[in-house]
Amino acid sequence: VWFGAHMFEERRAALLQELERRKPDVICLQEVTKELLDVLIDQPWITRGYTLSDVELFQTYDVAILSRLPVKKLSALPLATSMGRRLLVAELACGLSIGTVHLESMKQSAQPRAAQLRAIQPALAALGDAVLCGDMNFQPTDEVESSALDPAFVDVWPAVRPDDPGYTADSQINKMRFELKPTLSRKRIDRVFLHSRRWAAASIELVGTEPIDIDGTFPSDHFGLAATLTVV
Repeated sequence: VWFGAHMFEERRAALLQELERRKPDVICLQEVTKELLDVLIDQPWITRGYTLSDVELFQTYDVAILSRLPVKKLSALPLATSMGRRLLVAELACGLSIGTVHLESMKQSAQPRAAQLRAIQPALAALGDAVLCGDMNFQPTDEVESSALDPAFVDVWPAVRPDDPGYTADSQINKMRFELKPTLSRKRIDRVFLHSRRWAAASIELVGTEPIDIDGTFPSDHFGLAATLTVV
């Protein structure tokens, strides 16, 4: 979401408009602040159609899940963190579990991120068919974190679109990001992983890749991901 104050009300409105237009079965958000959560709670299309994981935040900014599908159980896995990070899991009645996380930030946090992955993946694998998605804060070329990845968790983007870099943080396109952080950055750090024999990834695309005004404001400093899964 990007919790930053820059054009927040306008960006929040654009985010909600896009989510309402798409109406995904499951929505996973990272960097959710009280200013966003308070509005989520009051959206008629959410209150009518979605189960919302939280009405209060665990941290100043946190993760949240919204589901149109029946939810059997919501739970959170505390992680070793200095930034209040946790794995949030929605176990759906259809047999698929959805986990979302915002891994430890900052370049120097490679080892903490690897440790978090080593805690998250077995917990989700124990549930059977599962999705792990969110802001991973590392690139596929980062060796420390990549070495902690369980190969049973398939990285959906390269599996479906192997010839597309899929940058989710791209200041070459996102001029707002470049103006606020004036360093050219092109990274695929927001990712969707699938651990399943029953489900397969049919498609995945970037979301929020167009400016919302003539000043080049984008809904977030990252692009989102929309993935479609089908039963094999």
